Amino acid sequence: MYTQDEINLITLSSFDSLSYNIKYQLLSKLSSFGGDFSKYENILIKTLPDGVYNKVKAKFYDPDYRKALLDALEKRGIKCVTYLSDEYPESLKNIPDPPINLYCKGDTTLLKTKCFSIVGSRKSTPKCIADTKKLSSEISQKFTVVSGMAEGADTAAIEGAIENGKVISVLAYGFDYAYPAVNANLINKVANEGLLISEHPPKIKPQAYMFPVRNRIIAGLSQGTLIVSAGIKSGALITANYAADYGRDVFVFPYYPGTSSGAGCNCLLKNGAIPAENILDIFKEFGLDFNKPKPQTLTEDESEVLSAVRELEEALIAQVADKLNKPAYKLIPIIASLEMKGLVVNLGGNRYSAV
Repeated sequence: MYTQDEINLITLSSFDSLSYNIKYQLLSKLSSFGGDFSKYENILIKTLPDGVYNKVKAKFYDPDYRKALLDALEKRGIKCVTYLSDEYPESLKNIPDPPINLYCKGDTTLLKTKCFSIVGSRKSTPKCIADTKKLSSEISQKFTVVSGMAEGADTAAIEGAIENGKVISVLAYGFDYAYPAVNANLINKVANEGLLISEHPPKIKPQAYMFPVRNRIIAGLSQGTLIVSAGIKSGALITANYAADYGRDVFVFPYYPGTSSGAGCNCLLKNGAIPAENILDIFKEFGLDFNKPKPQTLTEDESEVLSAVRELEEALIAQVADKLNKPAYKLIPIIASLEMKGLVVNLGGNRYSAV
């Protein structure tokens, strides 16, 4: 059960009309919270009209409103980890603007594990996507991988780590929404096999300004952050800046000069980020050993299809079928098996490439 102070925080975070800064100021004095909400009137009235303030005050002290709020969250399998909860991670408490409340779906024990974030651009190259998925799987041997839910690099990071169940995805909006819509199934999978978190109540829809603000949580949870791709104005650079400000290690994929999706990465390298070309470059900074996975055992059909995909470099299933002189429908489960083993990557549009 929640303590009274935790219920106070959950109730505060449910008010859309209160700005984040107001909620944070309320939080800073909550340990000595008294019976008169009007002690904060000078803070609130600067932003809210008297009528709105009175409505907020009335709801805050309405036991029926509080009970309905908590019951509704419980019925949806949403757990609230507040700033005052034992489960709240110390790594977030130590940043300048910690979220008051984390709405959670999934395994909240992951909040207390060692975390490492992987973020990048939506416009990542096929090679970057494949490398990110592989590296994320390797990092999840020792860390819980943290990322967003954007298409491209973030999706690859989540997919790479989720097989081990050690993954946290931080949303910039409430659980009533799935953004991008194409990742609706992945969002549900993270909630079932890892942990999905947001600082926003379920009904809050995605807004552009929320995404860069969300990035402070990704960086704050993590002991280190890897930027796998970033244009010169990429949102991934915001996460990198937060991580650097918080004293965390920032790792970067180096890029060939002139590669637009890596221009931001190369700028980070110039400013002291750590180049990371493989898992050893990351683990050695934390004094960790890497346990190489056992070699994959392939069937004769899998070996034949994998060889064909490697020769074609990027191939449609139909092209692989033509090369092997086999029906395309017979190759679909074989390629799916190779994808699950991390040996081929889906580039979209039924195009595949060997990893």
